[in-house]
Amino acid sequence: MFLFVMKLDAVTPMKTSDSLGFRRWQSRLCQWRPLRCFGRRLLEDDRGATAVYVVLGLTVMIAAMGTGLDAGRAYIVKSRLSSALDAAALAGGLTMFDATRDDDIRKYFRVNFPDGFMGATVTGPSITVDEANETVFLRATANVSTAVMQVMGYDSITVVAETEVTRKMKALDLVLSMDISGSMSETAPGSNQSRLAAAKVAAKDLIKILYGSTDTKDLLKIGLVPWNAKVNVMVEGQAYVHGDRRSEAVAAFTNPENGQNQTVVWYANNSPVPLLFEPPPGWKGCVFNRYKNSDGDTNDADTHEGPTTVNGVSWPGWAPSYPGTYPAAGDPLSLLLGGEPVNNWYNNWDIRGRCGLAPSGSDCVACPSVGITPLQNSRGAITSAVETLSAGGNTNIPAGLAWAWEVLTPAAPFSEAVANPTYDRDQAIVLLTDGINCPNYGDGYKRVFGSCNSNSARDKMDARLRKLAANIKEQGILVYAIQFVDSDADQIALMKDIATAPEAPFYYYAPTGDALKSAFREIANHLSELRLSK
Repeated sequence: MFLFVMKLDAVTPMKTSDSLGFRRWQSRLCQWRPLRCFGRRLLEDDRGATAVYVVLGLTVMIAAMGTGLDAGRAYIVKSRLSSALDAAALAGGLTMFDATRDDDIRKYFRVNFPDGFMGATVTGPSITVDEANETVFLRATANVSTAVMQVMGYDSITVVAETEVTRKMKALDLVLSMDISGSMSETAPGSNQSRLAAAKVAAKDLIKILYGSTDTKDLLKIGLVPWNAKVNVMVEGQAYVHGDRRSEAVAAFTNPENGQNQTVVWYANNSPVPLLFEPPPGWKGCVFNRYKNSDGDTNDADTHEGPTTVNGVSWPGWAPSYPGTYPAAGDPLSLLLGGEPVNNWYNNWDIRGRCGLAPSGSDCVACPSVGITPLQNSRGAITSAVETLSAGGNTNIPAGLAWAWEVLTPAAPFSEAVANPTYDRDQAIVLLTDGINCPNYGDGYKRVFGSCNSNSARDKMDARLRKLAANIKEQGILVYAIQFVDSDADQIALMKDIATAPEAPFYYYAPTGDALKSAFREIANHLSELRLSK
């Protein structure tokens, strides 16, 4: 084993006398070379070093805070700019095909981004509209003056915002159910046109919004059901030819109108509606409401859809309203079905307005001259159908709503709607009336509830309407109800009850023609879907 031993010399401390000598020598050296001595002392002296670092740090921190302040203001401006563009684009989408579209866009933009907001100077919005693809594209820039960054040579920050809204509509089947009773010929408040003329303008505006710039849309179908005391179930534009009527065998049933056994129903050449009786020469196209007025409402089909059986009572069709004859004693069908008024004189008596159901009165009302327009996808066809409407007769709201339901659904008699579509589809009815239910001779209910001036009679018709509307809404069908001009509180409550919801966009009270147009526009926009696509 080897052992290595290292010897360390002890460090001898400098004596005080030696230290003093060194300092004297150093002092004499500084006299000879002052700059060198000053540099040495400066390097060796660390007093005040912290202050230097603090100054440098504060400078950087203040610059960063100032930059953050300016950037934060720019961010706020950009956020507000983007929100304003979104609001303006949505407003433009709602009025895409109106002459006021660009003005609406600018108005909504200025409301949401007021002039001088945070000192920003705005350019735009620029507006680009693609009507074919139904898009609205907006772009705007804003210059924001800087506060601190000016020191670094940046006087302002420019922010840019863009947005695009696309107007989309999923498949829609829509039926316009329009009151054309006599009161619709009266002048609409606040205008010099009739109520019906105002309704036509509003309906055509809705059609324009839904179709946009196109003449047809594959997934959009609109039908029209005009009504007064009854509904003309002929297809509009097709003439009735008595010689072309036909019968069709069905399962044996007891005709609920006359109690007779029967194995056939009848069809006119211009209507898909099955009839319980042979349509006579001169038939105007109207039918009754399928209400027996017996056993409560346990066997009535006025609130049911299509050919049906209600508690064992078969209703494979509807009873046609026969032309009026006078006197009617020798014509049992006229006494049972004679709902059309006589339009001539008899033995020097003025018997106009009389009918088989009211041979001694003069309050029978004529069937509407305009028939039903089934669901179809032509903008021109539905617009023309609206144009042909004319006013006259009493008010039977249940008939108008019931036939709108028949037209809307794919089951017979009208079957233009697609059954069980593989795509998403809305089904909707827009119901417009300017009055209250008014039963009378020759109406769809054969005046079984009483006269128009009877509150009890109106209450009974209102009850039928409520039950009918409930059945329709159970199928998921949207019901938009518009009360025009008439401000009767009970009627307003009724219309709210039959609508999908008792407030906009499903219920509207429109006291004037302008309010009616606004209601139709809001409904159209509700049926269209706007989405921000950028």
